[in-house]
Amino acid sequence: MMLRRTSFTRYLAICSLMLFALFGAANAQDLNTQMSNANKAWEAGQYDKCQALFERIVKNYGGRAPMLYGPKFGVIYYRKGLTELKLANIAKRGNNQDDAAKWFEKATESFKMCYEKFPNGAPGMAQTTNTAHKAALQRWAEASMGIGEYKKAIDLYKKFLKEREKRDKILPTPGGFYINLAICHFLMDEPKIAEGIRHFETALKNKETMKTSDSGIVAAFLALSQAVIANDDEQAMVDFLNKNRADITLEPYQMLEYIPVLLKLAGNALESKMYKAAFGLYALIPGSDDVIQDIDARVAQLGGRRGIKDGLNLIELERLKSGKAKLQKRQSDGISHDAQTLTAMAYLQDNAGNQRGVYGVLEQLEFYYPKCKKREDNLFNLVRVSSLIGEIFDTEEYGSRFLKDFPESDHCESVRRMMLSSLFFGGEYKKSLEVSSYMIDKVEPGTEQHDICLFVLGGSHFYLGNFKEAQPFLDQHVKEYPESKFVMHSEYFQGSNLTRLQYWDKAAELLDAFLEKYPEPVKNIYLPNALYDRANCHFSESEYPPALTIIERLESEFGQSVVIDMAYNMKGNIYESTAKRDEAERYYLMAIDVAEKRNNRLVAGEALSYLVGMLGQEKIDKKPNPRIKDAVPHYDKFMTTYPSSPYKPQVVVYGMPAMKAVGREDEGLENLQGVISNLAGLQNQMFLEECVNAYSKAFLEKQGNTPEMLKEFYYNFPGIDISNKRVLALLRIATIGVYESEIQKAIAEKDDVKRRRYEQDIQTLFKDLRSEFNPKDLTNFVLLKVGDNLREKTSTPKLAVPYYEELLSRDDTFGQFKARLGIADVLGYSDSIEDNKKAITQLTEVYERAKDDEATQEKALFRLVEINAKVGDWKACEERARQYLKEKHNKKAAMVSYLFAVSFDKRNMTEDALAYYGMVYSRYTGYLTISAPSVKRVMEIMWNRDLKKGAMVGKGDEAKPLTIDDRQAAYSEIGWKYIASTRRIREENKKVTDEEKALWDEVAALVKEYESSGLVKTVEELKAERTRR
Repeated sequence: MMLRRTSFTRYLAICSLMLFALFGAANAQDLNTQMSNANKAWEAGQYDKCQALFERIVKNYGGRAPMLYGPKFGVIYYRKGLTELKLANIAKRGNNQDDAAKWFEKATESFKMCYEKFPNGAPGMAQTTNTAHKAALQRWAEASMGIGEYKKAIDLYKKFLKEREKRDKILPTPGGFYINLAICHFLMDEPKIAEGIRHFETALKNKETMKTSDSGIVAAFLALSQAVIANDDEQAMVDFLNKNRADITLEPYQMLEYIPVLLKLAGNALESKMYKAAFGLYALIPGSDDVIQDIDARVAQLGGRRGIKDGLNLIELERLKSGKAKLQKRQSDGISHDAQTLTAMAYLQDNAGNQRGVYGVLEQLEFYYPKCKKREDNLFNLVRVSSLIGEIFDTEEYGSRFLKDFPESDHCESVRRMMLSSLFFGGEYKKSLEVSSYMIDKVEPGTEQHDICLFVLGGSHFYLGNFKEAQPFLDQHVKEYPESKFVMHSEYFQGSNLTRLQYWDKAAELLDAFLEKYPEPVKNIYLPNALYDRANCHFSESEYPPALTIIERLESEFGQSVVIDMAYNMKGNIYESTAKRDEAERYYLMAIDVAEKRNNRLVAGEALSYLVGMLGQEKIDKKPNPRIKDAVPHYDKFMTTYPSSPYKPQVVVYGMPAMKAVGREDEGLENLQGVISNLAGLQNQMFLEECVNAYSKAFLEKQGNTPEMLKEFYYNFPGIDISNKRVLALLRIATIGVYESEIQKAIAEKDDVKRRRYEQDIQTLFKDLRSEFNPKDLTNFVLLKVGDNLREKTSTPKLAVPYYEELLSRDDTFGQFKARLGIADVLGYSDSIEDNKKAITQLTEVYERAKDDEATQEKALFRLVEINAKVGDWKACEERARQYLKEKHNKKAAMVSYLFAVSFDKRNMTEDALAYYGMVYSRYTGYLTISAPSVKRVMEIMWNRDLKKGAMVGKGDEAKPLTIDDRQAAYSEIGWKYIASTRRIREENKKVTDEEKALWDEVAALVKEYESSGLVKTVEELKAERTRR
């Protein structure tokens, strides 16, 4: 296989051709062979051999080269210098300084020869061209840097810039050029730090365009570090890091070879009391595990290859493996650089008075360096510092560990005094969650530590409102630690948490058991809370009498409990739900009174929202509400006293009719607008849709306003940033909802022009929604609307699937069954049987689980009928159709009845098919889509059966004799009569589709066929017979 030709090999090939032309045949042949061998040696990585070949070439041919071969021969010296530069860098990486110095020295000589002895256009030379002339000048500077001649290197770089022509490339890259200039300024005998930083930042800030390598960046930074330490200029380092930290931080695997130098420089800075500079340097050093993980990732990326180019960086497999091996050996030997770094960082944190920083460092030393000789002191200090900064639970954990591992230590008594176990009960829930989450997998199950950790984990989630996360931990704690001193707490949290998740039946069961197990208030601090939660279970299931009984117990026995104001609100809810509005109002007012005395603003705001909602209803029992204006004082109190309450959206929505009734419609609209704008900026946008709908309704009710004006307002809603896609989309959907209402009005008014205009506008709005908004930016409600539109109103229903899938990917379960139904519906229309079967599975799940959504259940059941028919599972089709009709669903009853009949026909159950087809065309005669094919099949079945008058049909006791021949009945009693009764529908009803007409025409044709067959009496003949009688 041919080797890939590099720029180096191309240079050699060109040189050999040129020199072949200039030398005699024998000499040229020998030179050509040597250059070819040099090329092969370079490609094979045999740089020693390559350099030796060039050395021989210049020795044998260099003397006469200027006269005979001209400037072109300078390229040979240039390539020789590159080989020597390569060898120097290899020696430098291997820490072989003597070899590195030797090769750098040789490289300077080679590049100097190329530049000085073979200039282009020199008199007395052959007229050839040294294409490496200016490049040699730059490489000469690089080699000079290698031997520490930084001033010389700067002069050479400046010379290059002065002599450079536009075609001359900057080497190694523009970024590398400025990096080298920066290093030279940093490391020269009298460093020029400011000028070096200027060059460094030029390379940094133009990293991509100048192709600045990562290794070059690190090298320049190390040179800067040496300079600032040597010149005691800490501020220069601090300023540079503050400005450029992100640009000089490399991937962990790249930093590995620089770690020893960084450690040394940081240590020097520490010794020089340059603490800020030292901190900055230590912060750049990656941890061993991070480096190893990064190396593993790079090795996996290579996929077995020896190396790949990653931008300007070369990732080499052997270097990665070698670096990892060395790092792991240092770890196993206990001499990893991490401990050195952490110890220094602890010193720096302590020097800065940052005890929490000291704590973090000591914790890492404990976790990652358990064999450290100073572990006893480190662990004691960890207990001490954790106590100082309030990490109570950690104090207990580390204290227990210390007492176990160092029972004879002089520090034992001090540790015991510092240990505390009241983190959770001190109300530090976020902190206790953080600690327990960290510890749960580190403590042994079945131990006291695991017991408390599991309890704190579940309890913290409970108090922080993370109810979904809390439940499994609470369940586990109650199950695994029934004798725990915390089990009563867990048992209450377990039942109460289920009420938050609205699992009312299970919550009621657990709360009843809890109340029975812990009936004494003196021993059960949660008794009033548990009673309230149990009443809430009853209330949520509309079990009002038992809920009232419990609340009355709370009033009589626990009138001063923390839940009494909430209990009053619940009692008000119950009375309002049972139309006892005066009693409801009294309890809402009582809740406000108690809550305000306790400064419980949340409950007070909630009670006011209930009052506004109840008193502000437009109608009561379909009659105007005589007290609607009484809601306004409560509305005003809420808006002035509790403007930050989470119940504000409910108040401005429910209070809008009352504000309109007292002539403050504009103020009400303004408040709604403000709430919408505020909710738009929140993560939790609960009740936003209701606010938008209320605004739409109130806006359109205001005289002079039109749907088009509302659309314009929603497209430019004040206070909502154009980047807030989720809310902007919701406002578009609200506009669509308004237009849909206008369509219904137009239909009622028989205004087809208006109807078509709004239908077209709706499709345009949906099209805009799809093109302007990513599904991830939309609320669940909007995702459903867009998905349903694509599925039901367009020819590309598959485009709806991403919208449904986005909804199902979220924790928010709103609309999940509708989304599942949508996906299944699309799969059901697929031509793939596999897709159809998936649809059936999903629809079955939707039907069985969407118990609170009858409309979705009905749609799922209907599609199960249709898709089972489509795949030919007629038994399942019959069962689902029977289920649909039995449950008295009516939206698709006609089509289901037809498919029910077809299911028998397809299984050759003739008698059943005839009966059910007959029911279909009798009940739905005007629905030609199903009545026509039903009549046709009855005619065909009876014609083919061909039973004569008197023959018995039916089963068992229900069998009856035919009163007319099958064929005569098929023609005159069924087909002819159907055509006669529906002809006007076929010919005059404009809503009849071409497809329906075609189905009707098939029946008419069949009637004509039977009539002309000569096998039956025609209708005219039957009429004549009746006349003769």
